[in-house]
Amino acid sequence: MIRIEILLTLLGMGAVTYLTRVLFIVFLDDERLTPFLRRCLRFVPVAVLTSIIVPLVAAPGGKFSPTWDNPYFLAGFLTAGLAAATRNLVVTVLGGMGFILLLKAFFI
Repeated sequence: MIRIEILLTLLGMGAVTYLTRVLFIVFLDDERLTPFLRRCLRFVPVAVLTSIIVPLVAAPGGKFSPTWDNPYFLAGFLTAGLAAATRNLVVTVLGGMGFILLLKAFFI
């Protein structure tokens, strides 16, 4: 019985995920989108990435700790500065990885 519930849950989650993606592709082509909506949709990747990264940086392990002794917070701060200075995604990602590796090696 439990295996059936798990299978149905997985199939339902897959169907919902598929439908939410395919509806945008089928019904919202570029001609139907207003310029305002197109401008808004450009910010979706940034918003999603921010919503993933900020909790990991400000609350590692589920404990809110935006202090300078938190290596994740410090690495995020340094990476944000690097991103503002270079405006290069590859440099920012590699720099952020380097910052966290160095800070964790010295702080933990």
